[in-house]
Amino acid sequence: MAFLSGNIYSKSLLMDTRIQLFLPQDGRRYVWKERPKTLILLHGLSDDASVWGRMTAVQRYAERYNLALVMPEVHRSFYHDMKNGQKYYHYITEELPELLETMFSVSLKREDLMIAGLSMGGYGALRCAFDHPERFGCCGAFSGAYNLKALIQEAPSMVEILGDWPADIRGIFGENPVISESADIPVILKKAKAVSQAAGVPLPKLYMVCGTADFIYQHSVDTHNLLNELGIEHRFDEFPGAFHEWDVWDEAIERMLKLFLGEGRKDWV
Repeated sequence: MAFLSGNIYSKSLLMDTRIQLFLPQDGRRYVWKERPKTLILLHGLSDDASVWGRMTAVQRYAERYNLALVMPEVHRSFYHDMKNGQKYYHYITEELPELLETMFSVSLKREDLMIAGLSMGGYGALRCAFDHPERFGCCGAFSGAYNLKALIQEAPSMVEILGDWPADIRGIFGENPVISESADIPVILKKAKAVSQAAGVPLPKLYMVCGTADFIYQHSVDTHNLLNELGIEHRFDEFPGAFHEWDVWDEAIERMLKLFLGEGRKDWV
């Protein structure tokens, strides 16, 4: 796998932004004739573009599947078009796929394009995938912070865990924060289900995980229950006793790839 780390200019953000990629390339173990599938990996609130590559074995997992890994950076934006900041939601859902298509020889067909993330990135992945089911074929949402209303209401008590979260809220949502319907996971899921039924648009395949000792475990349980109520097919794995931690997310990304893509290749050239 080739590893690329650098900066690109984003018209959505009006600035250079960091990005890292792993691309099938060297052929020492596997030789592929097709364009690689693509997985966009979203980081958490306190992370950056490098974290998936540093904290998991995802490069090794992806090698079995002819899978390109794309790791953008959105700082502490919660994958929003911020009230007082940059348009990160537009960057991830609209501009980034266009940049990948023009700059790299990867497949962005719906059946080949996946998105996954942890914590803040779990929210981002779920929102992006179900807002754009025509674009993303698969989604992985790990330990997601799905209930933004609760996170805003509990902001003063979250400072020890999340840092200066009240300041982040002002940047993302403004001085008088209100969660719009376009950013509210229950509304997004209900809308996606209605559109799917009315227009026959297939919904993304969805894999969720969370540790049962995670401080936002209830977010995943509530989302899982809502998905069941709506009849949206998905799989939800709990990690008994696990916290908000990389042991969960490393195993989750490997499980997700096996679920969506099978066991992958294990032969030698």
